Amino acid sequence: MPRPVAVRGVIEGFYGPPWSHDARLALVDFLAARQMNAYVYAPKSDPKHRDAWRDPYEAVDADRFRELAGHCRQAGVRFGFAISPGLDIDYASATDRDALAAKLDPLLAAGVDWIVLALDDIPNRPGLATEQADLVGWLVAHAPARVTLVPTEYVGTNPSAYLSALATELPDGVDVMWTGPTVCSPRIDAEDARAWRAALGDHPLILWDNFPVNDAVMEAELHLGPYTGRSAALSDELDGVLCNPMLQPHASKVPLATAAAYLADPFGYDPAAAWARALDDVGGPRAAALGALARACADGPLAAPGELALHELVEHVERDARDPGWPETLGHARDELTALRDAAGAYAEAADDPLATELAPWLEQATREAEAGLAALRLVQATRPVAVREADGRGRAAAPDAEAAMIHAFGALFAWSGARQGRMVVGGPRFATYAAIVQLPTGEPALDIDLALREDASAIDRLCRFALHEYRDALPDMGAPLCARAGLDSYAVEPDGRFDVPPEVPIVVSWGRQLTRADAPSSPPFGDARLR
Repeated sequence: MPRPVAVRGVIEGFYGPPWSHDARLALVDFLAARQMNAYVYAPKSDPKHRDAWRDPYEAVDADRFRELAGHCRQAGVRFGFAISPGLDIDYASATDRDALAAKLDPLLAAGVDWIVLALDDIPNRPGLATEQADLVGWLVAHAPARVTLVPTEYVGTNPSAYLSALATELPDGVDVMWTGPTVCSPRIDAEDARAWRAALGDHPLILWDNFPVNDAVMEAELHLGPYTGRSAALSDELDGVLCNPMLQPHASKVPLATAAAYLADPFGYDPAAAWARALDDVGGPRAAALGALARACADGPLAAPGELALHELVEHVERDARDPGWPETLGHARDELTALRDAAGAYAEAADDPLATELAPWLEQATREAEAGLAALRLVQATRPVAVREADGRGRAAAPDAEAAMIHAFGALFAWSGARQGRMVVGGPRFATYAAIVQLPTGEPALDIDLALREDASAIDRLCRFALHEYRDALPDMGAPLCARAGLDSYAVEPDGRFDVPPEVPIVVSWGRQLTRADAPSSPPFGDARLR
């Protein structure tokens, strides 16, 4: 039987407002119910975690940590506390070591049994690894707890002078954290982990997986997609995985539930099935609405916007534009955009639901994006002949009308303009940046521009541009005659658009270069005034 990853949990380690105490308690229960066994407190925006690490916590904060530690014990979840003194600590100073002890001792007394010494996101320099290893050795001797190190170099797969020194001088048994080939790694394979282990002298390795985190430059995004890009074999090379959640604790439960499914059974993991279960579980009676939003917010540094369902639907609209079966393709896109537009309404009366509060900015943007997309689809329909047909074969067809098409073009422009005013990302970013730090073969850090920058990746922008181009291209054909054909046979279309064709005959209505299939029965994707 494949084994689950030993340490499976969450590290609250983002730049942003710390979660509420109640949200942490609820998340611990959520993790425990999904065979997750670890939670680490590490929000860099908590001044007493990083900037003011020497300052003790107030009594009320200490009580909350004590309650959280007890809650974790009862749930079978290990509680870790991370401290990040690297900005200004003097590693060899007895005064600073006393300050670190004074900060940690009350937390250890409160029930913390795992200390994470986070020395990331600080400048590197010669001799730093030796100083850090010495501090870790002191901490191991001082604290009756598990000790884990987040090193200054925590990205990549290549050895370096820093890592070599750390590997030699770090005490045995101390876990070392690593984020993979980059900060938010789209893919991590077993060979990546083996290479990093080798660079670190085979110290126990915990993956700090920056998924589904959305802090710093990613705050406009909501990462609701499933856990992907981690090979099953990777699990055999790791001693633990800690996922870094979003600023929104309740929304984070969707992607975290899928990560839990992977960590519990990496070789049996099915991302699509795990995602469907997570949406049902977290969404409850509003699972359909949550699913519509999640499908439009499933991209991020781990998943390209082109993988979104909306981009796939737009690609199909573009592909089938000259196919007589375009109404069916438009109908699929209409259904997805309608579900996205209506998602906000499903949460409108859920003011007491903290998930609804977290989702609200993206639900509002989803409405704007969906309205623009639907307006674009209506414009596409307005540039084509349409037909409605009864089961007995009778029907009515209409050619594009110049004035009506112009009105739809204005509607698409106005709705698209409204969508582009919003800041939140739904359906892919118009402009996004990620902290795609990678390691050069020399061991030095660098920024991977291809991973760091995404432009023009909005499915709605793509759809609106396509619709407007279709309108432009249709203008020369305005006034062209309308015909109904079945193979080589032509059928008369009356001046009012009516036709009578046996129901078993599949006809195609043609106008200029555009063709529209009209089976019996059928109707266009959108109600159309031309057919009244």
